Amino acid sequence: MSSFLENFFYLSLVCLLGLTNTLHASGESLSDLELSKIIEQQSRLLRHGKDWSEDELTRQAQQIVTSYESYLLENPNDVNALLLFGKFLRKTGLHESAVSLFLQADQINPNIAVVKQEIGNFLVEDGKVVEAFPFFLMATRLAPHEPIYHYNLGNFIFLFEDKLSRIEESTNLGMLMHESFKEAVKLDPKNFDYHLRFAQSFFDFEHVMQQEALIAWDTLTSEFGVRSRKEEEYINFNKARILLEIGKKQEAMIMLRSIESESLQKERNQLLKKAKAENEKRLKKSSQIKGPYNHYPYISSNLFPSDPNLRRMKVVTSKLRQERMLKEFQFDVVQARILANGDVSLELTQQALSNESLK
Repeated sequence: MSSFLENFFYLSLVCLLGLTNTLHASGESLSDLELSKIIEQQSRLLRHGKDWSEDELTRQAQQIVTSYESYLLENPNDVNALLLFGKFLRKTGLHESAVSLFLQADQINPNIAVVKQEIGNFLVEDGKVVEAFPFFLMATRLAPHEPIYHYNLGNFIFLFEDKLSRIEESTNLGMLMHESFKEAVKLDPKNFDYHLRFAQSFFDFEHVMQQEALIAWDTLTSEFGVRSRKEEEYINFNKARILLEIGKKQEAMIMLRSIESESLQKERNQLLKKAKAENEKRLKKSSQIKGPYNHYPYISSNLFPSDPNLRRMKVVTSKLRQERMLKEFQFDVVQARILANGDVSLELTQQALSNESLK
């Protein structure tokens, strides 16, 4: 029996050493494998949770939450795990709990773009638009080659320009918005949505770049193949708007008369009326056109955030930490259910534990 046990323990040790060597050879650690298992379980819940009973859904959700908590207890400085857990909670509607995890990640490493983006998202949802601004700016600075951050910054400015004008001139905001979309296009030239939003942005701020605007709208048809009838008419409608601005009334009217889409009829008729009324009048901006937009001086959003915005971001981050990071939490899943849109929603109870290291 003793010989059997010795052989058993010997074989177990060999297997363990073999596993360890395999992990080192593949660049994976035991903690990596543990985190991978949590991610797989989370993915399974999000994919198949709609087919489970409420009790089973709650049980599976509790397992995931407990697994993340156990993992972070052993690996408290694993920023990737903090982000994954935070994104999971955010996806299940627990924004308040998620931001605490993002703030922990930010404290460990303040130079991660996705953390700034997530904190900015939370602040917007909390109605703190001005406070969110420098976080979106910083995301583009920390990850200047990621088009999504530039695209998100452009949309953020467009949606909240009125509120942001309290801290920045509208002219600067408009140009930053436009250049953010432009940078997204340069970084991902095959993305139709980026191109479309860039072309639309010419109408969202004061400028003298009509020729560049025409090129942007032409690109939507020349670089992205055959579009639907509605898309073609929408593009032609906007090209007609630009042609009217530079005094090419006849070309504009030909385009406008070809538009049959019901959704554009009101705007089409208004432009036709304007074109006829301005038969003797021409916009005088054409002499100021600078040339194709690819040669237009790029005002990089990477120059931002400015010192005032950096200071503002630090103040906001510090305040959020004071509010949410004095304690770490353990979660109990009270209920999990599937919403009408297919998302998973969790309800948690929190039991606060003292965390002297964060005080």
